[in-house]
Amino acid sequence: MFKKLKIFITLAIIAPLLTGCPQPGAINPKKEVRDDLIVQIQNQIEELGATPITEDQAKYQGKLNKDKYIVALKKQLSDLKSDKEKDKAAKEQEQKDQKAKLEKEKKEENRKNAIQKYKSEIIILGETPLLEFEVENEDKYLVALKKQFEESKKQKEEEEKKIREAIPDWYQEMPVGTELIMYARGTAVSSDLQFSEDKAVNAALLALAKKMQNRLDSKNKQMIKEAGIGEDLTLKTNIERAANIVIKNVSISGYKVVKTKMAPRANGGYRTYILVEYPISLTYKNYLEEINKGTNVTTKLAALKNTEAYKELVDAANTYSP
Repeated sequence: MFKKLKIFITLAIIAPLLTGCPQPGAINPKKEVRDDLIVQIQNQIEELGATPITEDQAKYQGKLNKDKYIVALKKQLSDLKSDKEKDKAAKEQEQKDQKAKLEKEKKEENRKNAIQKYKSEIIILGETPLLEFEVENEDKYLVALKKQFEESKKQKEEEEKKIREAIPDWYQEMPVGTELIMYARGTAVSSDLQFSEDKAVNAALLALAKKMQNRLDSKNKQMIKEAGIGEDLTLKTNIERAANIVIKNVSISGYKVVKTKMAPRANGGYRTYILVEYPISLTYKNYLEEINKGTNVTTKLAALKNTEAYKELVDAANTYSP
């Protein structure tokens, strides 16, 4: 028994030496390096203002990460964060869309205001503004109106430059026309006083006829477009014939000379200034009568008469009073 105990104690002493395990109190290089690295990392964490986790916390954290409830909580938290980010992105996009919409509406409003401004200026200059469907697209319409305004303004300036001599105020500031009344002016020079007046009247009537032609052409295009009869050459010819007849009658009757001024010229002869007034309602009345004379287009008149443009002509014509 004593012999066996002695053998067991001897084996206990030499076993660590045989297996390579250090004896108690021996230095472990691996542990020393590990401890130094841990201290370095802990110090860096503390420098960043945080508290290093303990070994127990690290050990249990690994186990807790496998806990089904904790995993589910983390997933819920992740989903909530994701949804919040999506909501934030959606709101930002909505704000961008709203801003873009407002900018587009503002741009369209500015465009409409610019169009109305140029139309008004063109009418004041005595011309008829282009219709929007006469231009290829909306973007080019404003450009076309601006060009028409600039050309009309330039033409008016050239006209006024040529007739600076003894120009009366009413000639320089001609009354603004309306949908019911149109004005035109004319001037002429002659060695004979009466002949200068006759020539001035003819010049005013030519200007009046040109304005009236533009006005009727615009009305024609609008009626034909609304009625959808653009391919009907017979009806289009009848409408154009009616317009030409009415325009010719403008220089014969209906007009009224409202202002006249005759002035002798320094180098001899006379210059006469004339302002004429014409009721457009009379032109519309005669125009509608000529259109309805075309018996060969009666089948198409119903579509034509049903347009807003035709009805506007009728309303204007009904205002005429001899």
